Amino acid sequence: MKQSVLEYKKLLEQEGLLVEFAEPEGKEGEDRPVTLVTYFSGGADQGTLFLCKGAAFKEAYLKDAVNRGAVAYVSEKKYEAGKEIPALIVNDARKAQFVLGEAFYDYPAKSLHVTALTGTKGKTTTAYYLQSMLDACLKKQGGNGCALLSSIEYYDGKTREASTLTTPESLELCRHMRNAVDAGLSHMVMEVSSQALKYERVGNTHFDTAIFLNISKDHISPTEHKDFDDYFQSKLKIFDRCTCACVNLDSDHIGEILKAAAKCERVVTFGSKENAVIRVSDIKPGRGKFYFHVAGPDFSEDFTLPVHGAFNVENAVAAIAAAWSMGIPVSLIKESLLGVTVPGRMETYESSAGEVTAIVDFAHNGLSFEKMFDTVALEYPGSRVSVVFGTPGGKAFNRRKDMGEISGKRADRIFLVPDDPGNEDPQAICEEIGGYIAKEGASFQIRMDRGAAIREAILGAVPGEVVLILGKGADVTMHVGNRNVPYRSDAVYAKEALAEYGNAFAEAATARETEE
Repeated sequence: MKQSVLEYKKLLEQEGLLVEFAEPEGKEGEDRPVTLVTYFSGGADQGTLFLCKGAAFKEAYLKDAVNRGAVAYVSEKKYEAGKEIPALIVNDARKAQFVLGEAFYDYPAKSLHVTALTGTKGKTTTAYYLQSMLDACLKKQGGNGCALLSSIEYYDGKTREASTLTTPESLELCRHMRNAVDAGLSHMVMEVSSQALKYERVGNTHFDTAIFLNISKDHISPTEHKDFDDYFQSKLKIFDRCTCACVNLDSDHIGEILKAAAKCERVVTFGSKENAVIRVSDIKPGRGKFYFHVAGPDFSEDFTLPVHGAFNVENAVAAIAAAWSMGIPVSLIKESLLGVTVPGRMETYESSAGEVTAIVDFAHNGLSFEKMFDTVALEYPGSRVSVVFGTPGGKAFNRRKDMGEISGKRADRIFLVPDDPGNEDPQAICEEIGGYIAKEGASFQIRMDRGAAIREAILGAVPGEVVLILGKGADVTMHVGNRNVPYRSDAVYAKEALAEYGNAFAEAATARETEE
């Protein structure tokens, strides 16, 4: 762990990041101990090296940090508010954040086996499946299990907290890795977003295993990726620092993916293609589960996955491929799949007598929408389908067209609702989606109260209907304006409405019996 301002100065020089080291007049050559590195001014204290970061950074944050005891600051430019402490001016604040974080937390990634996952859909579910497999193996060997950084939560052996980003900021990533090492964990599974790869949030972290699930158009907007190629090339960067690549042969653009993966020492392919190293076949639905066969170079086994959603078999096979590549016994892989659950993914609820089914899922882009409607057609053939959804404000604008067109073609009833509108007008977002629905000749209803819309959709369902509630999964906040406001969760609203439906259905049945 680096101990002083001058040591960090030297490190930034070595990495080619330092442009200028500006010291207060009369205090040249002084060195000061560093006890904390942070970009959160409210957490600054005596001995803090403060990082000025982000497009929304305000000089007031630096002033606050100085008042709290910051001994130096790192920035791409000098600020008057920091004139009393040394300024480490860098040419790339993002890269500097990782370099400083890695040093402050004493290079924890070197002590971890890190598996990174990327793809347009399925990252979270696959991460949970793989963590379960690793937990089973490591704990049987007397270890402490596996850390997890996902879109739902961060678990590092010391803390378990709701996630704020798919991939944490560099400094937070290093902190979680240090916690994992200190807690005696040897492995970490982490989702890596296209943004984290594009802007080097993961720095030069080496991935022992990298899983590439799939790719389709998403996250294209002025604040994310300018076009699909930018998005795709960002995803492919996962192979730049990887030993073993696990690649889905069923993905679109597979030729380009395999070409990028070839730089890794080892490539393990998976999927339904005949030439996949880990090949899945004979996928059969059961009641609330799927049966399938997987064959590899040294095994051929039948598996059971106790969840709805045919697409989850693909996620399971990705985890199986990665676990197999690490040498985890197939018997433990099979066993671990039987007990794993993923919050907010294919959560299925029914009214008391099973008249109506509600499915809560995080499906939030064109690819995941198609997969969701496909699985309902497979598992609930002939059922009427309703959908409740919206799209976020300020990003991934292509989702509005994709999800609008898909729902317009495949849903019987459509309710458009807010979904993290941010600084956009949720009514306007819904109207834009509705325009694409109308082009498919379908009708829709706009409701500004998401919870009330869920209730309306369920209470208006006919027996045998499936109500899809998509986009937020297990989220318990709604991003409105510049803040997150509490939200009771889609599952809570769905369960309440299903109970109400069941009671009303039972009362109606009793009334009919009385009349007879």
